[in-house]
Amino acid sequence: IDQYAPTRYFTLIYGARLEGNTAFTTPPANAALEQALGVRTGVSPTRVHLSPRAGFTYTYNRDRNNGGGMMMNNIGTFNRATTGVIRGGIGEFRDLLRPDVLADASAATGLPGGTETLSCVGAAVPAIDFSRAALDPSTLPTQCLTGAGALGERSPRVALIDPSYDVTRRWRASLDWQTSIRRYSVRVSALGSYDLALPSTIDANFSAVPRLTLPLEGDRAVYVTPASIDAGSGAVSAAESRRSAAYGRVGVLNSDLLGYGSQLSFYVAPDPFGSKPLYRYNWGIGYTLQSSRRQYRGFDGASAGDPRAVEWAPSEGDARHVITVQGGFTVYSVGTLVLSGRAQSGLPFTPIVQGDIDGDGRGGDRAYVPNPAATTDPGVAAGVASLIANGAPGARACLLASLGHLAERNGCRGPRTYTLNMQFTPRTPRQWDRRIEPTIYLQNVAGGIDQLFHGSSGLRGWGAAAQPDPVLLVPRAFTASTPAFRYDVNPRFADTRPANSTVRNPFRLVLDVSIRLSTDYDLQTLRRSVEPVRGPEGWQRRNADSLMAFYLRRTGSIYKLLIDESDSLFLSNRQIEALQHGDSVYSSQVRQIFRPLAEFLARGNGAAGKAELDSARATQDAYWRVFWEQPERADSVITPQQRALMPMLVNMLGTSQTSRKGSKYYFGGQVTVEEKKYLPRK
Repeated sequence: IDQYAPTRYFTLIYGARLEGNTAFTTPPANAALEQALGVRTGVSPTRVHLSPRAGFTYTYNRDRNNGGGMMMNNIGTFNRATTGVIRGGIGEFRDLLRPDVLADASAATGLPGGTETLSCVGAAVPAIDFSRAALDPSTLPTQCLTGAGALGERSPRVALIDPSYDVTRRWRASLDWQTSIRRYSVRVSALGSYDLALPSTIDANFSAVPRLTLPLEGDRAVYVTPASIDAGSGAVSAAESRRSAAYGRVGVLNSDLLGYGSQLSFYVAPDPFGSKPLYRYNWGIGYTLQSSRRQYRGFDGASAGDPRAVEWAPSEGDARHVITVQGGFTVYSVGTLVLSGRAQSGLPFTPIVQGDIDGDGRGGDRAYVPNPAATTDPGVAAGVASLIANGAPGARACLLASLGHLAERNGCRGPRTYTLNMQFTPRTPRQWDRRIEPTIYLQNVAGGIDQLFHGSSGLRGWGAAAQPDPVLLVPRAFTASTPAFRYDVNPRFADTRPANSTVRNPFRLVLDVSIRLSTDYDLQTLRRSVEPVRGPEGWQRRNADSLMAFYLRRTGSIYKLLIDESDSLFLSNRQIEALQHGDSVYSSQVRQIFRPLAEFLARGNGAAGKAELDSARATQDAYWRVFWEQPERADSVITPQQRALMPMLVNMLGTSQTSRKGSKYYFGGQVTVEEKKYLPRK
């Protein structure tokens, strides 16, 4: 067998997952609602589905130059092998059924005694004494003002589940390649997703009959007459858009929308098994390019016509570019500092009008962006022009792309977002024996720097979640003769600065202290060593040789490790003999260290008191001092090329003398009670 030939491992995994959701309660049926609107009530989602999945893993080991594994080249030196793993798979994955789906349908049934909604606008709004109502809720009005006509509506709240409703299903395909290139670990990943059964809500009581259009807003359809619009405020009542006056909004939850997404990720970091030790510092940087789109309805928000129509648009979480950075370093006498940062592209948002202006009963309609050069309203023209010239950074590009027509759904993007967090773990006194471990967390460091340089009133939003204000226009009046709404322009449109919003992500300094109350490992080991063990003659205490063997199980010999890899390292007979001699000397030293402890414990009465524990710890400290004399002595026997094939030895050699005081290695090849006899090598 040529053990240095290229290695290939291919694994294929396939199967299916049986998934489903069963509702243990069913919402009550409403026969009157079914007769009035023709929708089925009393439905609970119960589904059983088989989700097929398949994946593979391909592992390879090859030499860069000639296709081999760990091979010697023609000049007698070694080429480090490049190894890699390729993983991939495809399968269907299902979400879980959210409890609130059934809760809404069970509470909002439209039956007598259920929840009702009172909606009054303009002249229909009754006077309310809020101070009195806070003390006595029964004083709140239960009716709109009489004679208000279509401006008032009182109706039961209804939420239903469509019989075809199912939880979201996603077909996902992934491909991942991870390899080592020189001293770095590189990972490239690709992911694609096709989404099925995305949720959406349809108002079954919506008539979809346009009653008028708005010529100044691209002939936007309005589903109520001017009688349902308060002329003094521009507030709209949706009562005239109902199919049945006995009910208000009848939300039917269905799952007939689609979506898709893809992403490509790249990550690079130092190879932890490379030739350069990573005890003092480490880092990693990643980049992700992604895109996702899905279908929406106007009933889901941002309506711009018939709210039942389906349209494609970018997803709310569609951050195109994401960069992540992680790093950390250790100063032995001070502690360890870890940093993690993230930068991502702005998220999409839709310019909207505050409230409902088309009468479909759903607020947040999509805004028609007035052109300052064409609009006849000087206030609107000045407001839009001011936003373009002096508004938030994202406002200019957003408005210029939509001047003179309805804004596209999620057609604008907020600013980039940057976050930075830090974690510091100080070095604790050795007397604490790691029982008390304090950690200092610095959350949103970028926000702290922002406040330090700009003050609380002038924050730039560094480190804050970039959530742009999507409201562009605020209705102030309605003219029935035109017909047209009069608007005010929101000067904070697309603004993300904390001073102009209620969103806050402050800088926080958190001190976390963990206290370990469990028994020390050294004491646990001591107790196990002196407790009786079962032997041929029953339970009995260990003798000196047994105690010595017990403690030697946690030792290790670098010489034995190199000898065991003699074929892979191409060790010569002379090198092997030198390593065998070094192992003999080292093992003798280790046995001399542990022999007094074993004899002391064997003479005792089986107690694990302070004297026994102090002796065990002193013996362990003496062992580790001898252990750390191995690396340089073993390294003097082998060549630099052979050393490069043993990353563990390279890391040991790179550990400073100061760091060696607290570093421990466990890798087998333990010292034995009796001297190991090596057979002569032919």
